[in-house]
Amino acid sequence: MTSELTAQPARALVLGAGWLGQPFASSLAADGVTVTTVRRSEHERVRGGVALSFDLAGIGAVDEPGDLPLALLGHDVIVAAVAPSRARGDDYADTYPVAARAAVRIAVQSRARALLWISSTGVYGYTDGREITESSPRSGRGESQTALCTAEDIILAAATDMRCVGVMRASGLYGPGRDPAPRYRNVEALNGRFDHWLNFAWREDVIGAMRHWITCALGDLAVPTIMNVSDGTPMTVAECARLVARADGRDLPAQATRQTAPAPEPTRSNQRIRTDALRAIGWTPAVPNLRAGLLQLGYHRLASRDQPYGPHTADVRAFLRDLASMSEDAMVVVCGQWERLRSQTEFARADRTLGETIVRADREAERDAAAGPLLRMMRAREAARSGADSDDNTADSGRTDTLAEQPLHPISEPALAALMALIVRDLLPREVFAVLTSPLRDIVAAD
Repeated sequence: MTSELTAQPARALVLGAGWLGQPFASSLAADGVTVTTVRRSEHERVRGGVALSFDLAGIGAVDEPGDLPLALLGHDVIVAAVAPSRARGDDYADTYPVAARAAVRIAVQSRARALLWISSTGVYGYTDGREITESSPRSGRGESQTALCTAEDIILAAATDMRCVGVMRASGLYGPGRDPAPRYRNVEALNGRFDHWLNFAWREDVIGAMRHWITCALGDLAVPTIMNVSDGTPMTVAECARLVARADGRDLPAQATRQTAPAPEPTRSNQRIRTDALRAIGWTPAVPNLRAGLLQLGYHRLASRDQPYGPHTADVRAFLRDLASMSEDAMVVVCGQWERLRSQTEFARADRTLGETIVRADREAERDAAAGPLLRMMRAREAARSGADSDDNTADSGRTDTLAEQPLHPISEPALAALMALIVRDLLPREVFAVLTSPLRDIVAAD
């Protein structure tokens, strides 16, 4: 969808030309947009643009007297990506609302067509692991959350028939110059939070979302006002620790991330972020999960060339081997359990979550690669069970024309469900994984 849209601003103003705002401005400038960037300290201007050293605290609200510097005016798009400076000791309660009021005043006097504010999914503030959509109420507590909510409200109130406004709530920003891996290396320090959910967003994907929303807004398309931006693949703290260990080439046994310490009083969000609003207008992340992002950051040990079925290739192979050696009587028991399970509501929910997770995690290639050996095995098994001539009864044997025409063994469906769950084991909630693999729990490798 993005490639089919050509509307873009002639002039854009970026308030907060920092780790996110500056490369965003550069991406606009590369496409011929005249960009003015603003931050308190001296900074390099983008190609063909203007760099202003300016404190937004001096601008004030819309109804305050005084003229604005001409360099801040005349832009058809205003984007605010401000953040408090810890080095300066900034007050969160002032930084966000002050910047929001300044952005609105500039947008009004510039008669800007679009105003975009970069916020945080921290405004939701849930600590119980629930799934979050754009319609979820904000419940964030604390100084920064309250300030962010106030700033959002200021921005949202600036919408008019002639001006689109958007609030983009980003989660777990990382990318060049901001490596999340060190946070998950000290496993002992993470104990008590292993089950907590984390959400990540690759910086260039956020920039892509910002540009896509602006393009749609200027193209007179319907755009959402509230948007979550995340890779759509939440991970638990334990899963992050295991992924980082693999990225480092370290062996981290499963028991190392088992919860043994009591969970501390929640001090940060524990929630699973969905990105329905942005996806509805055609945006999808190019970096769909933390593993893909760490590869971009140079953790080449995570490359999948030796892992055709993804990070759990060893478990998938062990599952296929054990399935091939399962007795017919044991398979009958599994099929009976499967028939009871598939009619339950919890299975329908788990199956839906599985499909969504595979797509969001961009593991469709791994799914298809693993399904091939399983289906060959199931055809061979059914051929042997029905008395057909076949010497192909292993997961690794080749497909013959005769075998390809054979029906599948009845255990195929529960086996396929368990196999697909193994493909995304690191991303599925434990209860979902348990449901999908329950008929074959005896041959699913213990975590």
